[in-house]
Amino acid sequence: MMTNYLFPNRLKKIGWLLFIPSLIGAVLYSIYEPEFEFLNLRPLAIFNDNIFVSSFFTRTENNLLDEILCIFLIVGGMFVAFSKEKIEDEMVAKFRMESLVWATYVNYIILLVCVIFVYGMPFLTVMMYNMFTLLFFFILRFYWMIYKSSKALDNEKYN
Repeated sequence: MMTNYLFPNRLKKIGWLLFIPSLIGAVLYSIYEPEFEFLNLRPLAIFNDNIFVSSFFTRTENNLLDEILCIFLIVGGMFVAFSKEKIEDEMVAKFRMESLVWATYVNYIILLVCVIFVYGMPFLTVMMYNMFTLLFFFILRFYWMIYKSSKALDNEKYN
């Protein structure tokens, strides 16, 4: 089966090592909003819009904790979601495709509900979380389908 679009299986472990801690860190960050002084840097900003002036290609004062968490969450999630399974057969490919479609539907239904019922700054928070929910829903559904399939095979083996 052709799976040229998938990462090698060995990246899945790296993905989990990035995804789980960064997911926990992102949840804690959104609740407590800690700032680590050593992450206060002046990175290059392609566009910076502050109260007084908008500018392109400038350096800006920023704590990079949220950017680091986002990068690890996205990269880890991509590795977990799109790395080959040890046995990548037609059933796994079917689960992968169905999970991606399901996750897209769920993600956009939730976003549609939020567009209708959430306004102002809370909507910006919804949009921030929405960057990650498609990957999150896909990973949940895909591994749930793999788990259910393995349980069904185990039950069938003992009957």
